Amino acid sequence: METKKIVMTSTFYPPFHLGGDAVHVRYLSEELVRRGHEVHVVHSLDAYDLKSRGKRPRAERTDVITHPVETPMGSAGAALSFLTGQNRAAERVLRKVVSEVRPDWVHHHNISLLGHGVLDIGKAPKLYTAHDHWLVCPRNDMIYLGKERCTSRDCTACSLRSGRPPQFWRTEGLRASVDALGGAIAPSQYMAGVLKKDVGLESTVLPNFVPRPPRVHGEDIPPHFMFAGVLEPHKGLDLLLRAYVRSEAAAELHVAGKGSLGPMVDEYSRRTGGKVRNLGFLSRDMLMPEVSSALCLASPSACLENSPLSCIEALSLGTPLLVSPNGGLPELVSGPCGLVADLDEDSLASALRMFEEQAELRSSLSFNALRRYEDVHTPELYIASYLQLAGALT
Repeated sequence: METKKIVMTSTFYPPFHLGGDAVHVRYLSEELVRRGHEVHVVHSLDAYDLKSRGKRPRAERTDVITHPVETPMGSAGAALSFLTGQNRAAERVLRKVVSEVRPDWVHHHNISLLGHGVLDIGKAPKLYTAHDHWLVCPRNDMIYLGKERCTSRDCTACSLRSGRPPQFWRTEGLRASVDALGGAIAPSQYMAGVLKKDVGLESTVLPNFVPRPPRVHGEDIPPHFMFAGVLEPHKGLDLLLRAYVRSEAAAELHVAGKGSLGPMVDEYSRRTGGKVRNLGFLSRDMLMPEVSSALCLASPSACLENSPLSCIEALSLGTPLLVSPNGGLPELVSGPCGLVADLDEDSLASALRMFEEQAELRSSLSFNALRRYEDVHTPELYIASYLQLAGALT
């Protein structure tokens, strides 16, 4: 096998990250390195400081070669990148890495705080993965004012009323950078449609993957439903909590993650006598037993989700999904390996009761979840398709 040199760009990279897109970059990078390829990742510590507002975690040892962007301006520099669409420090780092490594291709991921200028650096073929709506939405999530699904596309008003500066550079400058791309990856059919309709960008649908899970033991965990992700309204957690109470289910509801709705989870824990459990942020090793033993993983997102890794982790463990009809979520329950419920308390409560009361249905969905993972979401399938796609660009 011919060894390839690949340069990745990602605003965040573990352990300096907040969301699933950075985890995907790590999974992809590590799988490529495991197969003998050389991978470099340019990421921003300034951006992490801006978003985390806390102490940096300790750096991890890895065979992936990382190139952090860090400037004297710190988080202020990352904030300026959001305003201007440019990050000169990131461009300098990437230009230096590309010049020294001479990669076979450059693969861009979430570059929201690296600036669109990184897209056309270097002569190597360029690939982009649309992990979110960054190409079409300054908020990245298509949620107007952070409260409801965007239908107006009034980005300036939304930005101002959300307390964010308008991004006036989202015109010719961004368009020219996008034109420099040689190819694009959409993790879902939904996202491929967005790229085509709103950007005119053709893409290849390549469903996300997660590594094969370790052997887990969750026999001592009581029957429960599971929520794993950021504890924010756009993830539908507030609605899920209300629906759980309405369902009068005997099973518990376990919530893993951190975010602004943490106090709300604690309040529901008190109201339900501890049946709602706030587990806080869990490492993957600690989270797997919780997900593996769950009646279902609930992802009732109010936003237009793309392809959340938490759902794919659940499929890899044979845990069925309960999802909203938004974005790419319904694609994940094909098989079927889960249920799609409308975003109202009655529909979600009814779905929770079905998972608890209908053991035969739950067993069938669980079997299909494992099959869906093997058929669509394994590392082997992803890497083979990825190398074929990237190889066609070179």
